[in-house]
Formats: sequence, C-alpha cells, structure tokens
Amino acid sequence: MCTTEGRYVKILSFRHFRRVSNFQRDGEISRKKSISDGINVSVVMDIVCGNTSK
Repeated sequence: MCTTEGRYVKILSFRHFRRVSNFQRDGEISRKKSISDGINVSVVMDIVCGNTSK
C-alpha cells in the first residue's frame, strides 16, 4: 500500500574541489568575504508512489 508522500533517495554524494568566494552582509553597507575550497554535492531522486494526477 502506497501513499502520495514524496521521499528523497540519495543516489550520489561527493565534494567538488574548487575555490569559491562568498560575500555575506555584515551590516548595512559592509560585506564579509569568505573563501571555501569546495562544494558538497548530492544527487537525489524524489520518489512518489500512489495517485499522482492532481
């Protein structure tokens, strides 16, 4: 018996190594710069079972 709830299934997870700069607001005018050496990537599927015609 299935319901119409969605469920995420993780297929793949890895870290993409690349230097990335981010700017975050640190007040009204100033910004704070942060540098990261990678981005975490997840590939997921949304599994839906049941009557999906809405």
